[in-house]
Amino acid sequence: MTMPWPASLAGRVTLLLLGGLMLLHVGSMWVHERALRGSEEGARIERLADRVAAARAAVAPLPEAERDRAAHAISRPGLEIHWDRVAPLPEVPPPEPLSRAAARLGDGARLGWDPKAEPGHRMLGAAPTAGGGWIVFSGPWLDGAGSRLDHGAISSMVAMALGIALVSILVVRWITGPLRRLAGAADRIGRDPTPRPVPMEGPDEVRHAAAAFNAMQERIARLVEDRTEALAAMSHDLRTPLARMRLRVGFLPEGEDRARMEADLAEMDAMVARTLDYIRGGRDGEQARPVDVAAILQTLASDAADRGHDVAYEGPGRAVLQLRSGATKRAVSNLVDNALCHGRPPVRLRIVEEGATLAIEIGDSGDGIAAADRDRAMSPFVQLDPARTGSGVGLGLAIVQRFAQASGGELRLGAAREGGLLARLVLPRAAGRD
Repeated sequence: MTMPWPASLAGRVTLLLLGGLMLLHVGSMWVHERALRGSEEGARIERLADRVAAARAAVAPLPEAERDRAAHAISRPGLEIHWDRVAPLPEVPPPEPLSRAAARLGDGARLGWDPKAEPGHRMLGAAPTAGGGWIVFSGPWLDGAGSRLDHGAISSMVAMALGIALVSILVVRWITGPLRRLAGAADRIGRDPTPRPVPMEGPDEVRHAAAAFNAMQERIARLVEDRTEALAAMSHDLRTPLARMRLRVGFLPEGEDRARMEADLAEMDAMVARTLDYIRGGRDGEQARPVDVAAILQTLASDAADRGHDVAYEGPGRAVLQLRSGATKRAVSNLVDNALCHGRPPVRLRIVEEGATLAIEIGDSGDGIAAADRDRAMSPFVQLDPARTGSGVGLGLAIVQRFAQASGGELRLGAAREGGLLARLVLPRAAGRD
């Protein structure tokens, strides 16, 4: 099982700072503790050697009956001293942790552990005296000195970790703030074409990135504006001859040829309008406002039913979102027209409330679109045959998808319960507010 790694840059930098500084702190504490314990151990060994030497000097001139009492009188808290005729330890090399103390006590000294003794007397030793016998002593000084838990050191480490974490979070958030603003501006650029310069602050690399991003926004805005103006001019030039042709067709006698020509002219006019809608794509300056999506669907269903189509609305009587009204009507109308033109009745319009989102569903009973072709169907100027046949320029679903992205939502294509295509326009409750 791997350790979870923060997803954000701020989290990762904070974790690295915290880990590095804590590792440095623990290492410095370990070195300090080792040096402190080494000097403390040396001092304890010196005191032990002095006490044992004093006991040996005190008992040497005394008769045997007085030696134990004299040796015991030199005992101190943490060091119990006695005199005995025989050594309580065999003549074997002392354990490695006690070898330094044994060497300091002189030749013949014996040291070892007594695990059965009380905790304060588990170090047992003996040193020979000049008058015969042994100075026997016990103490706790070297008994597990390296394994004792230093609560003060742990408290210091926890306090330092909390302080480092707090300072790291504040500093890293301050450093990565310009990056977050740059990411927010990059996210808005696809939904709001109006250039919003990003403040050029922070480290040199971030300032350079912000300057390049601002220049890119300006270039994109100019490119889109030039393209929109060119297409608008082309639309105007096309609609003028279309109007003249429509006028001339009106003078033709009633008949099948006139009806076909009028249908062709209407289709050409719709293609021009649909192309302009796609190119404009939210660049008409319309502001978001409360829009009753349910009322739009009810109106579209009623209009289609009046024209003889089997269309019905199923859902709440009111569903208000913050959206661009004209763009919303165009997007939903495109979905309904797509179902009527390329699907088969019945066509059902629904609103499904899903927590923080609201889904507009349009389902038909036609042949649908194969799962492998659904993403491609939302691309501009793509017409699928034979699954979706008919005239047009293949911009209906592309316009809806662009509207969904500009509103912070998405368009999903699937299989309808009626058997055909299900188009789901999923919008957030806060759509259009940013």
